[in-house]
Amino acid sequence: MINTQTSISPPTARSRPPPKWFNSPVTHHTGTLGDIGKHIPTFERRPFSLSMPGDEPPGINAQLDTIVRKPFDGDKAFMPVGIVSKEYAFVQHATVLEVATQALKDAKINLATVKAEIKITAYGERMALSLYLPKEYSFDPGDGNPMALRLECLNSVDGSTRFRALMGWFRLVCGNGLVIGITRSDVRRRHVGDLQVGDVGAVLTAGIKDSETEKRNLQSWRNRPLTGKRILPWLKNDLRKKWGFKAATRAFHIATTGYDVEITGQYRNEDPTTIPVQKGERVKGTPELSENLFDLSQILAWLAKERRDLQEQIEWREQIPELLAPLAK
Repeated sequence: MINTQTSISPPTARSRPPPKWFNSPVTHHTGTLGDIGKHIPTFERRPFSLSMPGDEPPGINAQLDTIVRKPFDGDKAFMPVGIVSKEYAFVQHATVLEVATQALKDAKINLATVKAEIKITAYGERMALSLYLPKEYSFDPGDGNPMALRLECLNSVDGSTRFRALMGWFRLVCGNGLVIGITRSDVRRRHVGDLQVGDVGAVLTAGIKDSETEKRNLQSWRNRPLTGKRILPWLKNDLRKKWGFKAATRAFHIATTGYDVEITGQYRNEDPTTIPVQKGERVKGTPELSENLFDLSQILAWLAKERRDLQEQIEWREQIPELLAPLAK
């Protein structure tokens, strides 16, 4: 049992700022593989140029091009979204969807049973595509809350994010987005214009194969009991050092009450277990008192999901196994 002497104010409604990706607003769409494509714009490249007054020829940069979004979703404008080198070869988001769909088909997965989701920036320059495999690939780690296996593809047309394909788990607890990406199947490619079905297919095949091992790993985490004597030093040192004071404080309260919090007190002379806080929302899928490694993994997944920036969400999620390593010994 972890004792707490923290001053906790009554719960309050928490207003979340809208998500972003490198400071660009992000919209979210879900649907089938057949209809998700309508939310994906297409792009072209044009010379990076500057119009001149009168009849003067435009000034054209010989080393750079402009990536332009074509008219889309009622917007008739051609919208510039980035500047890239002449050598840069971008991959269309639509191509990523096509390649991922073909990889699923090649793996004999019924496309009608796949749920698709995209998160895309306001002008469409960055896209995160998630494809949730059907129920036969899901599993219950032992707490009654199933986890779905999913294929994720990240792409940009302006060079701000490399193409990536990776497999991971999504926890289906009232749609709260608890995620832990521990399946070690990943591909990263520079934008060289040669994305192939095999690139994504290899990740999908390896991910499905590795998922059996990962299921056993997750179940072993549930069977790894932890006491406050072990958790508290980890919170105050390992987690605080990696993710900061605020994250350590939130993790402490979720682990001891099942509720997220917001810090209300001054940091001076306080630590994550003593600083005054305001009680926030109940974190679905977590117990009132965390007692094993799996419980802590889901707390970290919640904190990662709560990051406003999508890039930070991905980075934090991938750090979870490393963060938990000291407790797994």
